[in-house]
Amino acid sequence: MVTEEGRWAAIKPWCHIATHRAHAPVNELIPAEGLNFVASVEGAGALSVDDVFQKFWDAFRLPDYFGWNWPALHDCLRDLSWLPSDQYLLVISDVDKILPDDQEDRLQLFRIIAEVGRKWSYVKHPEGMEAGKFGIVLVCDESNFEEIRHTFEKLLNS
Repeated sequence: MVTEEGRWAAIKPWCHIATHRAHAPVNELIPAEGLNFVASVEGAGALSVDDVFQKFWDAFRLPDYFGWNWPALHDCLRDLSWLPSDQYLLVISDVDKILPDDQEDRLQLFRIIAEVGRKWSYVKHPEGMEAGKFGIVLVCDESNFEEIRHTFEKLLNS
């Protein structure tokens, strides 16, 4: 969706890309009932892999056994047993500013996010609406919208 205020695109029912000025259709992201957990990660300032791990540690209250590496982040986000909830929402602001000088690790993080979303996706709610149990909103600058959108479309459709 493109509006005068910004751009918003649903890559999957549970994965959305937005610019900073976009208006989010919150009713599509969080069900009206149930226990919801929202993790907010600020991409700006995530200049190293350790910065990324720290931001996810803080946002998801990762368990003490988290191993501070990509496989550990993947495993923890696919499990979430220490953080029981009916639905999870991950909002990453400035996703386009994460690991600006390390495209390989940045793509690794994006792969993990995409796989976690797929793993938790498509939960049918009693009212008939399908949504992911793990929703993702990636917020970026207007100038990087198409790049982020293309990257996640490719990851989610492969």
